[in-house]
Amino acid sequence: MEIKVRDVPEQLVVIEQRMVDQAALEAWLPDAMARVLQAAGDASIGTGKSPFLDRTAGPDEPVFIVIYEGNPNEGEVPVEVCTPVSTEPAGVATRTIPAHREAYARVTKAIVMSGGLGAVYDDSEAWVGAHGFDIAAAPRETYWTDFVAAA
Repeated sequence: MEIKVRDVPEQLVVIEQRMVDQAALEAWLPDAMARVLQAAGDASIGTGKSPFLDRTAGPDEPVFIVIYEGNPNEGEVPVEVCTPVSTEPAGVATRTIPAHREAYARVTKAIVMSGGLGAVYDDSEAWVGAHGFDIAAAPRETYWTDFVAAA
């Protein structure tokens, strides 16, 4: 698995947060993504305005960020689903994610569905330590397509 580094600019995001374990996460996440996208409305920023995502081709699609404050496989943890916006929509929950540098790995749906995502987290954490970096924030996953419908 190849680990890369990217600089991510400050992002204003529409958010929805829940305390979930793995089973509840799988049930909640698709609808949460739909709700934050609906709440973002016309202010939603897609992949076309997110060059740091290292996407070389494909249509402009919504971007979703899922932030884990713990491991939902070990019990309930706070999980936040977000979508970046250009301006703050009225009446919805938002927050600003500070600019940061991320170590990341691109993975396929097949890796996720086969139960291999845990190894991606382990390998990424090992890579960070081996390269002299520190982990400064909660782990996150970034999606730019409808995961359920993706091939």
